[in-house]
Amino acid sequence: MALTPTEIRDQIVLDPAGDFAAVYEACYPVVYRAVRGVVLDPQVAEDVTQDAFLKAYRARERFRPTGRVEAWLCTIAVREAISRLRWTRLQRRLLDLGRRQVGVDAMPANLTDRLDDLLAGLSPKQRALVVLHFLHGYRYREIAVMLGIPEGTVASRLSQAMSLMRERATRPDESGPDPRWTKQRQ
Repeated sequence: MALTPTEIRDQIVLDPAGDFAAVYEACYPVVYRAVRGVVLDPQVAEDVTQDAFLKAYRARERFRPTGRVEAWLCTIAVREAISRLRWTRLQRRLLDLGRRQVGVDAMPANLTDRLDDLLAGLSPKQRALVVLHFLHGYRYREIAVMLGIPEGTVASRLSQAMSLMRERATRPDESGPDPRWTKQRQ
């Protein structure tokens, strides 16, 4: 009686730190199906699955065999899928907001200029956080490592920057600089 691929996978002890290629080969279909079920788009699912395996590869030394390897991988992958969906939703909301402000359904020609203007009102540190998080998709933890600051500082500065951008975007009178903006830029 021949064993199914799942039975073979269950009998092999997979060690991400020792042989990640075997882990990838054995677990890719299961992880992909989990991600595909979350994102509902085959192309996005492939991208997210690859990103998840990359993160798992980078963290392979931290894996503790308290459960199945595929459960560990699926946890990483599903979190990555949810993060990607949130990111996509945020991008759509930003585009919709830009369209509503201009009052047209087409992409406004000055949306990039508007975003640049809003970013210019931030300090360089705040601007770096906004760009790294919202335009490049880095998480707070990753930004904290990049910039050498605590993760809580990333969160509070990012929140403050978004409040400032929101306030400036909704301010009806754009004729002169708000004194709070000039103070923040120093």
